Order: sequence, then C-alpha cells, then structure tokens
Amino acid sequence: MERRTFLALPLAALTLPGVLSAAPASAVVPRPLALKGAARGGTDALALRQIRDLNASWYYSWGSTYTVTTNPGFVPMVWSGKALIRNDSVGEVIRQLPVTRTKNLLGFNEPDYSSQANMSVDEAIRLWPLLQSTGLRLGSPCTVSATSPWLDKFMTKAARANLRVDFMTMHSYGWPNAESFLSKVRNLHDKYERPVWVTEFSVADWSATPSRPSRYTRSEVHSFMRAAVAGMRAMPFVERFAWYAKGPSDPCLGPSALYQTNGQLTVAGRIYASL
Repeated sequence: MERRTFLALPLAALTLPGVLSAAPASAVVPRPLALKGAARGGTDALALRQIRDLNASWYYSWGSTYTVTTNPGFVPMVWSGKALIRNDSVGEVIRQLPVTRTKNLLGFNEPDYSSQANMSVDEAIRLWPLLQSTGLRLGSPCTVSATSPWLDKFMTKAARANLRVDFMTMHSYGWPNAESFLSKVRNLHDKYERPVWVTEFSVADWSATPSRPSRYTRSEVHSFMRAAVAGMRAMPFVERFAWYAKGPSDPCLGPSALYQTNGQLTVAGRIYASL
C-alpha cells in the first residue's frame, strides 16, 4: 500500500500494527472523474501522435475498426445502418475484442442528418438488436442536438421494444457559454436518467463565412473549454467527453481547432492536453 493511502486511512481502520481492517461502512469511495477523449480519424503516425499529444484516456474514430492504437483505449462506433450491413461493423467489433478489450460501443452518428448516418427511427430500432448482440454497453444514437425529436422518438420506441440503451451520447457546438452548455448536459441526463458521454463539443459560429470568420475569439474558446471540462467533471453522471473541431482556417470552428496546419497543437490543444 502506498504511504499516501495508508496515511489517509482513519484510525478506526487500523487494528494491529501493520494490519488493516475492512474500511468502515461509512467510508466514502471517490467517484471516478469523467475521462477526457480524442475524436480523431486517420491511420498514420500523425494521427497517433496527435491523439497521444492530448493526453487522452480514450479515443474514437467514428468507425468500428481501431485505427492507430489501443493505448489509449479505442471505443468503436457503428456509424450508420449502411455501415452495419455493408461493412459488417458489428462483426468487426466482436472480432477485435481480444485486442481492444472495449466495454463500450457507440451507436449511430447523427442519424437525423442527411449527410451523416441519415436513418429513420424505425430503421435504427430494427437494427439495434444487432448492436445489443455484442454484449457491450451501448451508447444512444448521437443526434445533431441533444433535444432532437428523433432522439426522443427513438428512446420511446426502444423502451416499448425493451431494447437496451446504457448511456446517452450528445454533440454540442454553440456559443462560448459554459453554463448554457452544462445545462444541456444536465437536461439530457435528467430526461433519460442515464450516464452521459459528450462525444463532440466545441465553440462554433455557424453564421461565419470565409470573408467573415467566427465572431468568437480564441480567448473566449479557451475560457469556455476550461469551464466546460471542470463542470462536466463535477457532474457524477458524465462518464466521458471529447472536444472536436476542424482546422484553424475553418471559418466556423477555427478558434476551437486543437491542431495547427502542420499537425502541432494549437494553444487550445495545449490547454485541452493539460486538463
């Protein structure tokens, strides 16, 4: 036992010299803090370096096949119904379990958006038992908004069909107000009474254009990032989170970028790595 752990024990936990009794019934077990993740595709050395540069505890690539490493731990995703059928995503997840040793599986990515998974609720419900067959903890389909009617319909039909959804997933791209963001996280948990993973979040100005880039400053983004991460780690129901943004030249998400064009961390990236 480490000296720090020994010294932290109450006197009542000590019996004979050098012998520890069971912890008292009233002992408080610290809850684990939400795990910081990396949302990063790519299969090259740069992708591996960038994931590790963020000091992430886990990562995902929006796919069912681990890309560059299983350290940090890889969490697979069944991206869409088409990916499930055409690419045998569920089979791939199962075949890789001896290597990934994952306990979790992410569901469909933005099924309510035409350029993403683009699925009806009924299609998602019909295919969900295939995801259940893995035996892994299942994250809900991740809709564009945590308040999406699509998600509400899916969860209602899943309950009626006795389908399993173990934790909720969400995306959030908004203005740099941590209080507003954390309210969305809390509301998602309260509505469905499940743990939450925030698999994509950052600051975005969707009205920005190449000629009028984001109205939000990097300083505002940095302050939001620190407050949002601290807030999520204070919530016992938030299990994991992952910041995501495009490159620094993107007009909408540029100030949120974690990586410079040369692949090095931006200031935001260095802050995220330190959290």
